[in-house]
Amino acid sequence: MPLAGFAARQSVASGIHDDLFARALVLENRGEVAALVSVDVLALPGEFVNRVRRAIAERTGIGPETVMIACTHTHAGPVTISTFFNPEETVDANYMDELADAITESVAVAWRERFPARVGVGSGQVVGVGANRRSADLKPIDEEIGIIKIEDADRRLRAVCINYACHPTVLGPDNLLVTGDFPAFAIERIEKAIGADGKENAFAMFVNGTQGNISMGHSSELSAIGVITPGRTFERAAELGYLLGDATLGVLPKIETDADPKLYALKHPVELPLKDLPSVEEAALALKSADAHLERLNCHDEVSQKVNRAKSERLYASIAHFYAREARNSPDGYVTIELQGVRINEAVFVAVPAEVFVEIGLQIKQRATHHTFIVGIANGYIGYLTTAAAHDIGGYEVVSSRVAPEAEARLIEGILELERKIFDE
Repeated sequence: MPLAGFAARQSVASGIHDDLFARALVLENRGEVAALVSVDVLALPGEFVNRVRRAIAERTGIGPETVMIACTHTHAGPVTISTFFNPEETVDANYMDELADAITESVAVAWRERFPARVGVGSGQVVGVGANRRSADLKPIDEEIGIIKIEDADRRLRAVCINYACHPTVLGPDNLLVTGDFPAFAIERIEKAIGADGKENAFAMFVNGTQGNISMGHSSELSAIGVITPGRTFERAAELGYLLGDATLGVLPKIETDADPKLYALKHPVELPLKDLPSVEEAALALKSADAHLERLNCHDEVSQKVNRAKSERLYASIAHFYAREARNSPDGYVTIELQGVRINEAVFVAVPAEVFVEIGLQIKQRATHHTFIVGIANGYIGYLTTAAAHDIGGYEVVSSRVAPEAEARLIEGILELERKIFDE
């Protein structure tokens, strides 16, 4: 199958380095339920998420509003969404049916096999994994690891969910092996540690954070056009994953758990303004011109720097054309997204269907009155959501964003309003 995430990737998957998973953590207390699902794919469309939520409700009775489906955002899994970076990619309907069944089954099994448990939320810190790929000094970043810890009634560790903000793009567009990238190695490290004494059914899972401009420091633009920089190896992915896993394991003993946790899930819609776009006709002409320019350079064997610039311009023209066509579905100039909050005691995990810039996540954490963790690429996907300041600079992420600079403030206020509501209930 084709692998999603890099427009410049030249071939289909040639093998499997490590398996991909749908992992589910289901919590229930005093009639309240929260189901957190982590799926090892790039992204999922909102309509697919809602379809799976309905299937879960039919199988288990769990309300759709309590189910959060987050993608790890690996760039080495099957194509599950057709979007800006490669509009020509097609989604295999049979695979999506199998994926829907797998996610539904993961939640159904978790619901069926639930047991008396103790739940705690805490955080740790990891240095040396993520870097800001749009900044010369590779900052700001978010070094916090959000952690959900599950013990059984005998205080045996049974599950760990970690939330950390970073693109799983250690492996680049030249990689043709299926992999969960560095989060897979973090999960491997944690699961080995918590299962070392022979406990059954202990597991770990990963959900991403505000990773829009956070990776290992590789240029997103160069990756998009197929330029491979050093260090994009499985050895490096393992090194970073183990670093994240060890940082998590180091803080786990300090996280207190509660046999009677407060649980609550709430959805909150937010309207985001779309950015100004050319007409479909104008965008099509610009794309045709960019194609012709790149073809001329390739024919004349021009130096790579010129060709790379032309490739970027062609990619940007393709993205503008994709969004211009999409804009016809939003004649009012807005896109409505679903924010979802899952409260666990005095912390809340907020799902956002976008690749949010880390500065936005840091600001929310600073302004929120309760411990707030953002779960990115969750419950759908609208592309990048950058800071307003980034629009003045431009670049791959800005071009790849559907929404206007004002979206930053609207998102922040929406999340803070959701936080207030979920703790008022």
